[in-house]
Amino acid sequence: MKEACRQLEQLFPAIRWSTATYTRPIHCIQNTPFLNRIGLASTPLSPDELRNRFKQLEKDLGRTPDSKQAGIIPMDIDLLLWNDCTLKPEDMQQDYIQKGIEEIKESLRKHK
Repeated sequence: MKEACRQLEQLFPAIRWSTATYTRPIHCIQNTPFLNRIGLASTPLSPDELRNRFKQLEKDLGRTPDSKQAGIIPMDIDLLLWNDCTLKPEDMQQDYIQKGIEEIKESLRKHK
């Protein structure tokens, strides 16, 4: 995760992060908890451009089609929101995502 965050910080210099938290896998054969973190950034890139960059970063950090089928997910970067559009409504319902977003919003309010 440290390397993913470092590379995303290069792409989005003003990115804001939530605290990293462990969660149980959902819809995955892996039983090991996942480490999750929410990032909030501004960018002129389109959703397709962002997804392509995220997929390349996942590959660079060891994700392969075979690893996913085996339930081994070394890195997963999802684009959940873009502007006012919710791209993954089901994911947005997850408690850790809602808490992470609220944590970032609270941090931004404190730094105004």
